[in-house]
Amino acid sequence: MDSSGSTRFRQTGQVRRPLEPKAAQPLRELPPDLLDALRNGPFEAALDAALRASGLSLERVQHRLAERGVEISVTTLSYWRRGRSRPERPQSRQAVRLLEELLGVPSDGLVSLLGPRRPRGRWVNRGAEVLETERLWREFVSLPELLAELDSTDDGLLRVAAHDGYELDARGAGARLTTRLTLKATRERVDRCVVVLRGEDPDRALPEFVDVHNARLGRLRSDRSVPLMVAELFLDRTLSEGETTLVEYTVRFPEGGRRAQECGRGFHAAALLYTLEVTFHPDAVPVRCRRWFSAAATWEPVSTEPVWISAAGRAHAVFENPGSGFRALRWEWH
Repeated sequence: MDSSGSTRFRQTGQVRRPLEPKAAQPLRELPPDLLDALRNGPFEAALDAALRASGLSLERVQHRLAERGVEISVTTLSYWRRGRSRPERPQSRQAVRLLEELLGVPSDGLVSLLGPRRPRGRWVNRGAEVLETERLWREFVSLPELLAELDSTDDGLLRVAAHDGYELDARGAGARLTTRLTLKATRERVDRCVVVLRGEDPDRALPEFVDVHNARLGRLRSDRSVPLMVAELFLDRTLSEGETTLVEYTVRFPEGGRRAQECGRGFHAAALLYTLEVTFHPDAVPVRCRRWFSAAATWEPVSTEPVWISAAGRAHAVFENPGSGFRALRWEWH
């Protein structure tokens, strides 16, 4: 398993056939951005430039690799391209050599940027578990396809802190959600934030972004049967690794939805702080509310202490150092 945590990589036993790619170009004939990336790195920048220069989609690259007896997922290729993970296993590095041939890159042009293999095993200080977005939301089988349409399995941003303000209407359905995020880039050249929104009512129209700060709304993809929506928010500036930014957005839910029973957030990596505030309408206040979480290890929801609902119909929970998994408030109606 590669460092992406989800790679399924196997040899098919097929007889390798020539890829019949275009001949590797001399360095002086390579596009300037690719030439610069091959000389200076990092690996993901060179791979991205080589893919763009080839004009091949990730799906086509995957198919051509499979013709040579190496099966690797589009998700993993995208992880490599975005710097989310690196080819570490011997089979993965062999795939990179085939990529050089397929993309017309000089021999060792990509492999040389990988450097020595990283130490692995139980003596390595790995830190907290980091989950791929698809694994975090694993019950939604359509999510990988939606993310692939945005060419983003990971946006390269750590949610350092998050604040969600959820407002319900007089029927107890969600009305508005305002989110404030403190984000930190985990790699170079991060330019967008990918947001996953899950609804409870497939018969209800999808929410609408009505306000975005420090970013602008990009493409939207959705699966109405869940319902599930994925949105990209282009940052005001491109971030280098370690740089931070603040993003705020508000989504408005159409009228006529069913009563909501929970609100929360999924974390694919450990954060510092998550604050969740829910405002109930005076005509629809639940009888009780509790905070709960599900850890990545078990995925079983764990209910904790009750949460007070104020006279103004507000309830909140503060989660310090939330690890990967979900954190939420759940409530019961009369």
